[in-house]
Amino acid sequence: MKSWISKTWPWLTLGITVVVLLGSFMVYFMGKDMSPGSGSAVTAKAETPEDLKGYEVIDVNVSNDGFEPDVIEVKSGVPTKINFILTRQVTHVKSVGSRKLGMDLYMQKGNNYYTLDKDLQPGEYEIHCGMYMIYGTIKVI
Repeated sequence: MKSWISKTWPWLTLGITVVVLLGSFMVYFMGKDMSPGSGSAVTAKAETPEDLKGYEVIDVNVSNDGFEPDVIEVKSGVPTKINFILTRQVTHVKSVGSRKLGMDLYMQKGNNYYTLDKDLQPGEYEIHCGMYMIYGTIKVI
């Protein structure tokens, strides 16, 4: 008669291996700059109408379903602020980021303005939610 351990050791070994691999994956890909509590995220601040003067403002609705529109067109050389409008307080989308743009914006319900660099080169820049589940594109033309 086989003991419980001798019958289940392959499953225990597999479970421990999966946990170690997932942990290693998270440590490797999350890096110091994207780790929770690292202080790298910028919380969106409230903007007054005077703060918006001289800027092209583009509104983007943010929900659990994604960014609307998911392709944001921006003119190169034009000072631009993107207003990420978080439509619900209870959502898994709490931040917007982009490595190429250096964007890491923590959002609150309502308006969340992000100022793009006016010297942004033409091209496409991927944006994503903080959990890398929802993606969009900023297209500089």
